[in-house]
Amino acid sequence: MIGQVKLFKSRIMDFKTISNITGFMPPELLHKIFIKFLQTKYFKRKIDHRNLKTRVLNKNFNNPLGLAAGFDKNAEAIEGLLNLGFGFVELGTVTPMPQKGNPRPRVFKIPEFEAVIQRLGFNNNGIEMFLENLKKSKNNHNILGVNIGKNKNSESQFSDYLLLYNKVVDYSDYITINISSPNTPGLRDIQEKGNIEKLLKTLSRIKKRKPTFLKLSPDISKKNLENICKLILNSKMIDGVVLTNTTITREMLYKKPIKDAWKVNEKGGLSGPPLRDKANTLIRDVYEITNGKIVIIGVGGVSSGKDAFQKISLGANLIQLYTSLIYSGPNVVFNILKELSELLKRKRIESVAELVGKNISCE
Repeated sequence: MIGQVKLFKSRIMDFKTISNITGFMPPELLHKIFIKFLQTKYFKRKIDHRNLKTRVLNKNFNNPLGLAAGFDKNAEAIEGLLNLGFGFVELGTVTPMPQKGNPRPRVFKIPEFEAVIQRLGFNNNGIEMFLENLKKSKNNHNILGVNIGKNKNSESQFSDYLLLYNKVVDYSDYITINISSPNTPGLRDIQEKGNIEKLLKTLSRIKKRKPTFLKLSPDISKKNLENICKLILNSKMIDGVVLTNTTITREMLYKKPIKDAWKVNEKGGLSGPPLRDKANTLIRDVYEITNGKIVIIGVGGVSSGKDAFQKISLGANLIQLYTSLIYSGPNVVFNILKELSELLKRKRIESVAELVGKNISCE
């Protein structure tokens, strides 16, 4: 019996095999099953690399690797996710009212690139249910971020952010303002000069605040990027940026044949390894524009310790993943952190904080 259990565990964790076997199943169904699995708290991995401990915004992180927003939109599996070994978890995107999102099918896996195209459209159960779940799980040992967004049919462009911010501020360690999803009409327009200033003016009415980030698009213009960086440097409200959300560009998918080529033309945001270079370029640009004076959370194509090393070297203080968890499963967190720790030792860098912005190769 014990042998059978061990065999079962080993097969459960062989996610590459599972991903291939279940390839015919709708991605959203698989995601629900994964969330249910995490809620059982079956999988627990203790990860403790001394050289990965870091301090950002007066918070001590056991390691710099977090889960990106979009995976646990309703704060349903917080403890199970932290048990995977993440240094922090970003929950959401949550909106004031429950929202079904866009019509299905709306998620498309591209296994040739270990990538995903999705147009979910902020599907979630709304802030009240989100808060119920968050209150049950928040304690002084967890570092939790909350990603907030506006309802698709909201009459005001900015009031949803103000409402949500005030509701989650007591139950989160930081808050991310999502103004970059390509799947909510007009949302990315908030990044434009004139609109972003209005958003910050609205947020300035907040009396109690937590560390606050803007999540930006990888497709943002250089002009708007420079303007936002300037505003953040002169702002008492915003502490940094999350770089980046998904991209609507597709040129990186034409490098090799794709079995289901029709998926490339599906509307939505592309995530995974094809996004990596685009996200890295923005991390480097923002670090240079701001002289490293704001906090950067780097996300997009993190699937190995080398990917993590590169993003941090370019200027990211913290990093996040999502898509690689879909393809590689729970062990990806352990593997990335182990490799990152070994790379630091090989380069004779004592702590991950020392790597930030050094712009050195991990080779």
